[in-house]
Amino acid sequence: MTFRTRRTTAVPALALALAVALSGCGAVVDAVLGDSPEAAQRDEPGGEITASAEADVFSLQVGDCLNYLAESEEATEFAALPTVPCAEQHDAEIYAETTLTQEQHESDLALAADAEAETPTHADQFCYDAFAGFVGTSYEESTLDYTYLSPTPESWAQGDDVVQCLVVHLEGGLTGSMRDSAL
Repeated sequence: MTFRTRRTTAVPALALALAVALSGCGAVVDAVLGDSPEAAQRDEPGGEITASAEADVFSLQVGDCLNYLAESEEATEFAALPTVPCAEQHDAEIYAETTLTQEQHESDLALAADAEAETPTHADQFCYDAFAGFVGTSYEESTLDYTYLSPTPESWAQGDDVVQCLVVHLEGGLTGSMRDSAL
């Protein structure tokens, strides 16, 4: 039996259309039978994705394009996500990432567990702040949405401290980067 940790996704309050719900306590299914997913296929280490694949979430990088929406309808925790070269049709792209401190991570978990909290998590605020600089228009004026991948308590315990922001086109079918698209 191989144990594998997953990363979770969170949705900003305005992005309920994604139909993704976090569990109230951030509980994680932390064990999965089988081999770990493969890293994203790239032209060179750190380079662009060259082939569509179910890629290990820990191999994802800023600039990677994904077909995220179908996956997010079924789950809020992921060990792998479907990556594609950005020249192919996709519905999401990783546009920013940040590293959380222990205090920020604990605060985010508490805020996520509080269904009535109006304060955004550190991860949500970071992604919101980075949105306009990437897309080229404010979140409020954009037709795009965003979400993020963040550490679970289990992945945090194994050293995962990265939040990755995903810009999402709810209708899918985009080709190319969403950078400076002003959509």
